[in-house]
Amino acid sequence: MPVIPKITDAFVTIDVTHPQPTVGLKNSNVFVKGDKESYKEYTYLDAVEADWNADTSVYKIAEQQFAQNPAPELVAVTTFTGNSAVTTAQAPAPSGVTADATNDGATVKAEPVTINEPGDDVPTQGIAKAAFDYFYNNWEFALLADYNKDDALALSNLIEHGGYDAKGYHILFLQFNADNKDDATEFASNTRTWCFYHTDTDELYAAALAAAGAQPTIGQVSWKFVSDLANVTPETLPASDIMVLEKKGLICYFTKGNHSNQTDDMNAAGFYIDEVHGRDQVKATIETNLQNTLNTAGKTPFDAIGLGMIAASLESSLSLSYNAGIIATDPDTGKPMYTTHVPSIKEVGRFAIASRVLKNTTFGYTPSSAINKVYVRGNEQMWA
Repeated sequence: MPVIPKITDAFVTIDVTHPQPTVGLKNSNVFVKGDKESYKEYTYLDAVEADWNADTSVYKIAEQQFAQNPAPELVAVTTFTGNSAVTTAQAPAPSGVTADATNDGATVKAEPVTINEPGDDVPTQGIAKAAFDYFYNNWEFALLADYNKDDALALSNLIEHGGYDAKGYHILFLQFNADNKDDATEFASNTRTWCFYHTDTDELYAAALAAAGAQPTIGQVSWKFVSDLANVTPETLPASDIMVLEKKGLICYFTKGNHSNQTDDMNAAGFYIDEVHGRDQVKATIETNLQNTLNTAGKTPFDAIGLGMIAASLESSLSLSYNAGIIATDPDTGKPMYTTHVPSIKEVGRFAIASRVLKNTTFGYTPSSAINKVYVRGNEQMWA
């Protein structure tokens, strides 16, 4: 996977250790094959119809998204050309950074970043090239207008390992049916791809969920309980069939109690949607705030005062993320479970000062969890 460059002076990478502006993280991007690569945003359905007829898959996805309550502020459409070259190899990680991610619910840790220059592995055609070209635009959730396995794999792999730190960004929602459900196993190792099953191929379940689930405050949604989606019919499959689908890593829309929602919100790799969505929000918030600190200071001095400005920006960003519900609370102290470290001026070498590059600034946090299942045991007492 290629290193995707970004024009910024604040680089933030997050390693999951288990043990541009903050915009777009609630928007979807519909990828469709066409004659010319392009990216365009639509804020209402009539604008979509001006470019895409009502019988096209792009229009139908946009219609489905705008029909949700709450609805997104916009729907983006990316057109790609050429065939997708499928690769399953991990992107080379920047020097000194571990790109692997495991999942046991403990902590998210940021390490020092060394940014690599783009290499020969930059995609030259297909969906991966388009995603590369518009990677930092105003979107978070990727959708396919028309499912194609090669396209889906190429996009999934780019999202998994793309970005300037080779650690991935964005989230991919794929919808399967009875004809292609076995393809879901191809995506089982990718932590940023979720696979959904829906029997009615005319209903756009994944698109509806991406729109409705993303709109509330990031960090305050358990996606399993994003309920009562517009224009999506709950499954009536037997429980045994649902179990088979779940073993393939597929999530279904099912009626439970008085509402209909997801059978799960964890993908086959063991990651929850809100956890990964929150990670992107933390990354974007810290990056944006640090960039604005540099922008507005006029000159951030490379001394104790300047380092204090960086530390204050980092602390403020994590505090915002905690207040949003992304970061957990320590049950013993009642305090936010995050840490930060900005080196003192004595820890910074002369070469770093001369080159005006601050390294070895780190943070870590424990993501908040949610109750997704409840087991209750009762005891009936018989009275004489």
